Amino acid sequence: MYSVAIEDYLKSLWKLGPKNVGTQELADNLDVTPASATKMIQRLTERGLVDHIPYRGASLTKKGELEALSVVRRHRLLETFLSQTLGLGREQLHDEAEKLEHALSKNLENAIADYLGNPKRDPHGHPIPGPNGELYNETDLPLSDSPLNMSLTVMQVPDDDSNVLSWLEKNGIHPGIQLKILSRDDFDGGINVSINNRKIRISSSIASLVKISFED
Repeated sequence: MYSVAIEDYLKSLWKLGPKNVGTQELADNLDVTPASATKMIQRLTERGLVDHIPYRGASLTKKGELEALSVVRRHRLLETFLSQTLGLGREQLHDEAEKLEHALSKNLENAIADYLGNPKRDPHGHPIPGPNGELYNETDLPLSDSPLNMSLTVMQVPDDDSNVLSWLEKNGIHPGIQLKILSRDDFDGGINVSINNRKIRISSSIASLVKISFED
C-alpha cells in the first residue's frame, strides 16, 4: 500500500488525465506548490507509476492507473456506504470519504462492497471501478452539450464542490431526476430547464459538471 500523498497524486492524475497532465494543473488540483508536484512526479516515475515527458506533462502507466482506480473504488464505495447506512447528504460524502479512503483495508473494502450488493455507481452517480480496476462503458454526456426539448435523465453530479452540490440539491437536481432543456443562452451558454413543471436557469459552468443520458 502506498502513502497517502502518493495515492492522492495518482488519483488526481487519473482525474485530470488521461494524458499529459501539466505540473501547474496538478499542483493547483492538489493545492501544493509546482516544486512539490515536480518532485513527486519524479518519485512516481522512478516507481514506474507515471510516464513523464518534460515540457509536455505526466500520465499514468498501466500500473499507476490500476493503483489510482483502487483509490477511486475505495472512495466511491465509502461514499455509498456512508449514504446508505448513516444517511449523510450528498454534499457531505466527498470530504468524509477523502479522510477514510487511505485507511480502508482490502478485506474491509470487499466486505463493504458485498454488504452494498456491489453497486455500479456511487450516490453522485459516478461509476465505481471493479475490484480489478475495470470500469463499465460510460456513455453519459454533459448537460451543457445536450439537445433541447428532449427528456433527459441526470446520471452524475459533481462531488468535490460542496457549494455547487448544495445548489443542485436545493434545486432538485440529482441522479435519477428527469429534466428538459427549454432554451440555451447564446451569450454565455447558460441553459433554461424544466424540472417537475418548474423552470430553472443553470449556468454553463455548472451545466458542464452535470452528466445526463437520453434516448433517441
